[in-house]
Amino acid sequence: MRRPAVLVAAALVVAACGRKKEQGPPIQTATVTRQDIVVDVEATGVIQPINAVQVRSKASGQIINMPVELGAQVKPGDLLVQIDPRDVKNRYDQAVAALHAAQANLTVTRAQDERARELSKQGVITAPELEAATIAYANAQAQLVTARTNLEIARVALEDATIRAPIAGTVIEKDVSRGQVIASATNSASGGTLLLQMANLNAVMDSALVGESDIGNVRPGLTATVKVDAYPNRTFRGRVEKIAPQATVQQSVTMFPVLIRLDNEDGALMPGMNSDVSILVERRADAIAVPNDAVRAPRDAAAAALALGLDPAKVRDAVRGQFASRAGNGASGSPAERGAAGAAGAGADPARSAAGPAAGPAAGPAAGARGRAGDSARWRRGRAGSGPALAMGGEETPEPGNTRPHPGLVFVAQNNTFVPRMVMLGVGNYDVTQVLSGLQEGDRVALITAAMLQQSRSEFQQRIQNRVGLPGVRQQDQNGRRGAGGRGGGR
Repeated sequence: MRRPAVLVAAALVVAACGRKKEQGPPIQTATVTRQDIVVDVEATGVIQPINAVQVRSKASGQIINMPVELGAQVKPGDLLVQIDPRDVKNRYDQAVAALHAAQANLTVTRAQDERARELSKQGVITAPELEAATIAYANAQAQLVTARTNLEIARVALEDATIRAPIAGTVIEKDVSRGQVIASATNSASGGTLLLQMANLNAVMDSALVGESDIGNVRPGLTATVKVDAYPNRTFRGRVEKIAPQATVQQSVTMFPVLIRLDNEDGALMPGMNSDVSILVERRADAIAVPNDAVRAPRDAAAAALALGLDPAKVRDAVRGQFASRAGNGASGSPAERGAAGAAGAGADPARSAAGPAAGPAAGPAAGARGRAGDSARWRRGRAGSGPALAMGGEETPEPGNTRPHPGLVFVAQNNTFVPRMVMLGVGNYDVTQVLSGLQEGDRVALITAAMLQQSRSEFQQRIQNRVGLPGVRQQDQNGRRGAGGRGGGR
């Protein structure tokens, strides 16, 4: 006898839940405002010297003098390292003496050769004696050339024992010290023993790793700001010098090194410092901006309509009608220009935007009769030869940060409902996007992302309620199913 009372109570509870579901949470909106839009690319980098010079020694021996220390400022020609020169000085002196002997020998043999020629003409000496004098003179010439070469080699070796600064800069690495004995293999590929490294730090390079998704917006000449932990309250400014063509993969993330040149006259930036880099891509001052949460690609019209509690078929027809009318207005020019003009043509007219949904009921039954699959296929195809139609047709739409104009879809609050409106969008960052046409300052637009999250939360709660059920109602349903079939119904 209590079963009817339980059924009535359960029905009341279910009806109350249904009314609550029908009302749903309020749709959040935002107001279209004017603001400065800054599009930048953020990355992390490392300060590096522009041109680091490795100073090597081709001489071997003990370092007897090294007046520079790590971090020392040097000028071209300053003494860096002095290697014990006694051995090379002795070889140089020997080469000088050998040269003097070769010169004297050449003088004597030249005179002997001249006398032999005169005596040969007079018939005093024989031909073999003349030939011997000639050969002696030629050998003396060869010995002089060898002596000169050996002297030059000894002079270079003596100069190599004294290493001087090739450029003006700072000693950034010191690999040897005074008293150390070095042995340099001058014939090896290394070209000698590494003594120190130096670089001119008046200008440095920041090697920043930019992600693959952002590298398309980076180009040489863009301004960049750099911050380092050593100077948290100071901002260093520079310009993008070049972009490395070869990617670097770190922890399965593809990144490209971007080299940024920075002035460093005061030497504050040191090689090896970690930096936070911000590269300015675009800046739009006093632009009409709409939150990214309020913008969707035209192909997402149906999903956005469901989240806002609108009829998806009517919204699709309204968007298609707006797009067709705008494409018709831009019939001249190239296909891309016609598509851009069509997407921007009439989007700013609220009356025309409001008329789009009004035409939906008439087109709705026909669209429904054609079937969801065919409608989706035509939606993906879009209009042939139209640039924005490709964006409507399932191709990739520009992500925030892309600077070329592209179409978008927003829902404007009008008369206690939301009206779909095609807009033309410009630059954007991860918060807002510039509106080129289709919206006016002060328009209220629905935050579609928040509405979709609310819809997902409501659907999840509904699934939980359906799975768990209300006390007594689920048991009643189970008893009803058991009573409807088999032996349970016999009882």
